[in-house]
Amino acid sequence: MSLLKGSLFLKILALAAALVTYFYIHNEIRTSEEKEAHDPSYKLIKLTAKKVPVNARLATSAPEGYRILEEKVRTNPSQIIVVGPEALLDRAVSAETALIDVSQSTKTVVKTIPLETMAGISLAGEPYLVETTIPIEPIESPVESEAK
Repeated sequence: MSLLKGSLFLKILALAAALVTYFYIHNEIRTSEEKEAHDPSYKLIKLTAKKVPVNARLATSAPEGYRILEEKVRTNPSQIIVVGPEALLDRAVSAETALIDVSQSTKTVVKTIPLETMAGISLAGEPYLVETTIPIEPIESPVESEAK
């Protein structure tokens, strides 16, 4: 309790030292955050996670007389979470499967396909597999549709 009974001058001096320390540390934190924002090199080592959609890549079209219902092509899972350097994931918009050949298929195709690329970057290591459903249907000729 004797510290509280000290001179007023020492109390003001301690308060001034505390304020100077506070503003110095606050300025250092702000400066380091600005440096990180303007220096892209930290993005090469900073890991981040990003959820991206999975797109099926078709190598061929359906046989003559059939068509692929492209709006109904599905992958399971439809999205994946990718972890990697922030610099690479900044421009990542989707993950893509390996090329799928459906040139001999006349009905819906369900295949388990490995993911091959993510934002143009080849994936290495253990392949991540996705189940891909590609609906294929016969094309109705005008004669058949008029008969109905």
